[in-house]
Amino acid sequence: MTTTPTTPTNLLPFEADAVAVVRAVRAAFSEILTGAGADPHDPQSIGRVVGLNKNLAWKVSKIVQADDPSVALEQMPGAAGLKIFLDSLERSGAAPGHLAGARRAVDDYERLIRVHSGDRQTLEMMMTELSPSGRRERDEQHRKLLFQGGSYVWGVQTRVNLKIGLVGPSSRQGCLDFASVNGLIDFRRIRPDVTWTMASRRSRNDDGSEMATAASEPIDAAFSGPEHAPLMGEFCSRPLPELRRLVDGTTTTFELVEGPVGNTGALTCVVGAIQRCIPYFRTPENRWGEHSALCDIPSELLVLDVFLHRSFTFAMHPEAFLYSELRASYPYASPGRERNRLPLNEPIQSLGAGPLPLATPEVPRYNQMVQAAFAHGLEVGGFLRIPDEGSLPGLPDRAGAAVRVARGEVAAARAR
Repeated sequence: MTTTPTTPTNLLPFEADAVAVVRAVRAAFSEILTGAGADPHDPQSIGRVVGLNKNLAWKVSKIVQADDPSVALEQMPGAAGLKIFLDSLERSGAAPGHLAGARRAVDDYERLIRVHSGDRQTLEMMMTELSPSGRRERDEQHRKLLFQGGSYVWGVQTRVNLKIGLVGPSSRQGCLDFASVNGLIDFRRIRPDVTWTMASRRSRNDDGSEMATAASEPIDAAFSGPEHAPLMGEFCSRPLPELRRLVDGTTTTFELVEGPVGNTGALTCVVGAIQRCIPYFRTPENRWGEHSALCDIPSELLVLDVFLHRSFTFAMHPEAFLYSELRASYPYASPGRERNRLPLNEPIQSLGAGPLPLATPEVPRYNQMVQAAFAHGLEVGGFLRIPDEGSLPGLPDRAGAAVRVARGEVAAARAR
């Protein structure tokens, strides 16, 4: 990375400068190609008239046609490709005035890089903010790089980071029962000395303070007791993953221990627990309810599902969010946390009410996992599934869905 601070008095803001440069490049390329007798919208015509190879002709045509500045800049050839393009135009007899205009446009493009970004890769990232078109594809491209780099730095990776939440009415008025299933599907170590937190349980108020709630119960009764991680043994790989129990004040954590690297040490670990009688009416201290996943492990896919009982009408339109965990930590629902908010282009999708099964091919035996949670005292009927899936989520960050909790006067809503 090269940065050269410059403060010229006539410097345009990046957004305006970039749009103007792209407009000039497109106009100059279109004019010189048309003047040379080529059809700017036809790569074959460009290749035949100017003498360019198929790939370079295709890029030039895409630049001329692209209304989106981000798309146009993505197709700009490198320095060598631009030189070939301009030299070929000169040999094909392009008008000197058109050629001079094309060279000025290319010089201005190189100035844009020099002044605002220092390199082309950074320029393309900056351009992403100028248009939503193709944003998800660009996000995924950069997240692939982050996945690879994060796997190397953190020393682990997983194919699927799974989090399922099931919210249903409790036996106590004004409260809910919340079951959670968390899993790392096809977890692999890159380094043998790496451990990884698999399960940790706490409840918080909006300001981050501890919320007094009943102890959670494991979904799989075979793993009851404070000394056991709440594994769902039926859905874990064999032999069962080995976990280490750590206690810090009121928080108990279970971590995957060190182990073999690569495919020979690959494993799947799924934990599940249910918490009873969580208040869900609004108080001065609590206005929001959240279901989130800490994306601290390099993952090819995040599957974040919420099942809401239809009686919770206040929660039927959740807001998706993605917050960075790199900067200062803020309480869960405090205004300060908005400073850490990241762009999120994967929308929440409601699949409506209906019985299982649910198509989730990325997670083996997904339906049976959900059924196991329902079998632990949650009524199966009347639930809506709201999935939020994202490929190659960033890290470290937190993704999830938030809803405003009910006001006191509707806290008595119950399922029938």
